[in-house]
Amino acid sequence: MEKLDAKTLTEQVQVINGVARLKKNGADQNLDVIELPEKFIRWQLDYKHSIYDAIEQDQYIAFNAGHLPVVATWADDALVPNLANKGVGFTPKDEYIDYYLELVEDAVAQIQELPPHAVNETRDLRIRTARELYSHPEHIDWRRVGLLEIFEGSTLKNLVENPFASVLWTGNSPVFVSFQADCVVEIIEPEDKRYRFPWAMRRLFEYEPFHVVQTIYPYSYCFWIYRWKDKTPKRRYPGKRSDNTVNEAGGVIDKQAFNGQGRA
Repeated sequence: MEKLDAKTLTEQVQVINGVARLKKNGADQNLDVIELPEKFIRWQLDYKHSIYDAIEQDQYIAFNAGHLPVVATWADDALVPNLANKGVGFTPKDEYIDYYLELVEDAVAQIQELPPHAVNETRDLRIRTARELYSHPEHIDWRRVGLLEIFEGSTLKNLVENPFASVLWTGNSPVFVSFQADCVVEIIEPEDKRYRFPWAMRRLFEYEPFHVVQTIYPYSYCFWIYRWKDKTPKRRYPGKRSDNTVNEAGGVIDKQAFNGQGRA
């Protein structure tokens, strides 16, 4: 894909005082951005720390569900959306980003002095650095998520034309925590701190099994949340699982769900 015009990148979506302002086809649209809910935040924090625990113990991680949701984008004339699993992370609030950016970029600089696959030698540094932000959730801007663009394919093409996206996370059993976030999207160039931070965080874990090793990221995205929905599944009928971990409904059928008015 050809290099995009910088003005198109930086001025199509701007967020000022909690309002995302979209300029498209000569018209302006304003959307209030909102924080993700406490239930989602708690799940993300617990999941992040469980992943860091596993890496610390050199355990194999087949799939990082909290980090790799499905992202949907669509062109104006599309019949169906483009779907892709994307690596998604969180970024510090603007007032804290300088501190965390320096912390993570310094760790990356130390890692780059060693051979790329020296993961055992750098494991303690990488885990300690990554944990710092997620140990202070009050420093995270829960209104936005950060993504790196790698392939410059359908996702980028769609977002240039139509800067909206939906993100769907689904967790593991037995609860299957699931949330959808609808977002308006800034496309960000490498000089921006909100590009540099996810880039550096990615470099900490570039050679872990849940990543396809990449070295070049032309752009990053800031997905600003303007709507979310809890899509965690619930039982339609009463009863227990065979392992007795779930016993919802108390013997009462949820008529709303039965009539097709459920979560999806």
